[in-house]
Amino acid sequence: MKRVKKFVTLALAAMMLVGCGGNTGEEESPDVKIVKIWVHKSEAEDEGKVYSAVADLFNEQEIKTADGTKTIKMKLEFKNSAETLSNAISSEILTGGLPDIVAVDAPNIAAYADAGILTSIDDYLTTETIDSYVSSVIEQSTIDGKIYALSAMDAPTGLYYNKDLLKQVGYTDEDFGSIENPWSWVDVKEAMAKLKEKGLSYQIKLNLGFGGDEGLMYLYSALVYSAGGDFITSEGKTEGALNSEETLAGIRVLEDILRVDTNGDSWYYNGANTDALAAGEVAFEVFGPWSIASIKKNYPEFVNSYDIMPFPVYEDENGNKGSLAAGSGSWGFGVTPNAKDKDAAAKVLAYLTGPEASRLLYESIGTFPTHKSLFDEISDFHTGPLNSLAVILERAATPRPKMVNYPKLSSGYSKIISYIETMHESEEYDLVGFINTQIAQIDR
Repeated sequence: MKRVKKFVTLALAAMMLVGCGGNTGEEESPDVKIVKIWVHKSEAEDEGKVYSAVADLFNEQEIKTADGTKTIKMKLEFKNSAETLSNAISSEILTGGLPDIVAVDAPNIAAYADAGILTSIDDYLTTETIDSYVSSVIEQSTIDGKIYALSAMDAPTGLYYNKDLLKQVGYTDEDFGSIENPWSWVDVKEAMAKLKEKGLSYQIKLNLGFGGDEGLMYLYSALVYSAGGDFITSEGKTEGALNSEETLAGIRVLEDILRVDTNGDSWYYNGANTDALAAGEVAFEVFGPWSIASIKKNYPEFVNSYDIMPFPVYEDENGNKGSLAAGSGSWGFGVTPNAKDKDAAAKVLAYLTGPEASRLLYESIGTFPTHKSLFDEISDFHTGPLNSLAVILERAATPRPKMVNYPKLSSGYSKIISYIETMHESEEYDLVGFINTQIAQIDR
């Protein structure tokens, strides 16, 4: 623990000194091995500052190459945005100009591996290193049995709920959804009905406009998985998966939540207040971890009035509940085939996504750590919503679909969710037909 505290002190000091940090002034030489990294952020952003601090700390440690002849130095190149990074990769992949390591968003790992942008790193990682990460990181990064990337941060999803409101209609702490006994969407609707009957705030904030196309896959892929469905078949096609009975059943849950009663009352919140839960305007909200820090900062009086339960599971007409699932995944890094010393690159990658970096990212930007040990070491995760979401990450997180043609799938699924939202009460509404149209576009 003393070592951890000493590290944090040094790291925070390094972050304060960041100006041109993260870029060693040394060049490749008989004594120095430079590992170059392309980052999707700018050096001025908080996340970029963390990477600079981690690079500075790594470079101070005089870590050697496998043969012991060279000192490894980490050198960052900030691309300032994901789009700029993507363009740079596209322009350099054919000419062999990729760096040793590139940043990659979790759902793009399969496509990057298929395109030869990333190379497998299993042979350069110890079992101890691999086992230190939460399973969602390793599962998302594993393609055909090989690991292609690692991440220092994750972002599990869950169902925020106002405990105080629910206790006013008879619920106790033991009644709320848990990993062992999760609530279903039927349970959520029942609770909303009880709140409504008492004249209390009862709606749910779905955040259907969050994060563009990818936001809907991130928040609502769990609808499909909980019902026993899937997005792709073993042959890598959406036909037979995205239109299966199980997938359709899961997606149709939204129809009921989005349905407006005959008296005009809506079950879902359609207002503009991003802090609707903390402001007492809604009883539930589907979201990732970011609201925890926001509530703590802006609504301290509400901190003890809410918690987070697992994303509601599917429940069929006979009362049979589906499996637990929760959105997860964030940016990480992978080694490219251009890395001449892949062992050195893997050492840098393991440090860049290691426990120290994971801790700093949590403290700086609020993303969840990806190393199991940190949930014991950081007291924040011992109680309350942070603890609840940590348990969800460790035991229910479900990586997004691993598909080479993932961008098309993500866009198609987003269109399906948006179609339900805007058309579910129209006479022209045909969900199956619309899904089949999206399948044709994704699979062609």
